[in-house]
Amino acid sequence: MLTSGRLMAQLIDTQLEVGTPEHLAFRARIAGPARRIVAYALDLLVRFFALVTLAILGNLAFGSLGLDGVATGVLLAGWFALDWGYYFACELLTGGRSPGKMALKLRVVRTNGLPITWRESLLRNLARAADVMFLPSSSGVTVFGLGLFVMTADRKFRRTGDLLAGTIVVIEESTRVNTTPVLTASPELLDELPLTMPFDRTEMEALELFVNRQQMSAERREELAEIIAPVLAKRLHVPEPRQATLFLASIWARAQDPHRRLETPS
Repeated sequence: MLTSGRLMAQLIDTQLEVGTPEHLAFRARIAGPARRIVAYALDLLVRFFALVTLAILGNLAFGSLGLDGVATGVLLAGWFALDWGYYFACELLTGGRSPGKMALKLRVVRTNGLPITWRESLLRNLARAADVMFLPSSSGVTVFGLGLFVMTADRKFRRTGDLLAGTIVVIEESTRVNTTPVLTASPELLDELPLTMPFDRTEMEALELFVNRQQMSAERREELAEIIAPVLAKRLHVPEPRQATLFLASIWARAQDPHRRLETPS
C-alpha cells in the first residue's frame, strides 16, 4: 500500500520516463499548464499579427479595385487556415513545435518519447476546437476551457487532443557535450566497420552523449556499452565485439568521417 508521501510524489511527478529495448531509460520533464498557456498566448499573438498583415495586404490589393468582397473572402480564408492549419503545419515542419513552443522550449512527442507523425499532429489539433470550449458554472457564468480542465485533471498535463492522439508536451533541456571525445576509437575495429552507419539522428545523438560524457564512471560506461554494443553489432552485420566501449567509440568515429583510418602506434 502506498503511503501518502509516495502517493503525492506520483501525483505531482513531472518526469516522462521512456524505456528502450536495450533496458535503458531516458527522462524528460513534462510541461505544466502555466508554461503551455504562455506558449499558447505567444502563438495567439503570431496568428493575430499574421491575420492583421493579411487584412492590410488584401485591402491594398483588392480594396483599391473596388473588390471589397474578394478582400473579405481572402481574410476569411486566411483566418480559417490559421485557425485550423497553423499548429498542424508548424508541428509537421519543425518536429512537434510551434513558434510559441520554441520560445518556451517545448516539444510535442508521442507518449513513448518518439517524434510525432502527421497522424498524431492532425488528430491532436482537430480536437483543439473541443479544448477551447468554455464550461458553464452553476451560476451560469462560463469558466475556463475544457482543455485546461482536462489538463489539470491529468497526471501528465495532457489536454483532450493529447489523450486522443497519444501525445505529450515535454520541456527541451539542452545538454552540454564536450567537443573532445572521452573515448577513442580502435584502429582494428574501424577497419571492420562499414563506411555507412544505418542509424538515425536520434541514435547518433545518444551515441554522441555516451562517447563524450565525462561524468560517468568507467564501470557504468562499460555496463551500458555491453548492453548496447551487441545490438549495434548485429545491425552492422559485424562480429560481437570483445571491447564494447571501444566498439561504440569506433562507430562514432566512423560516422564522423567514413574514410577515417587510425595509425596503429608502433
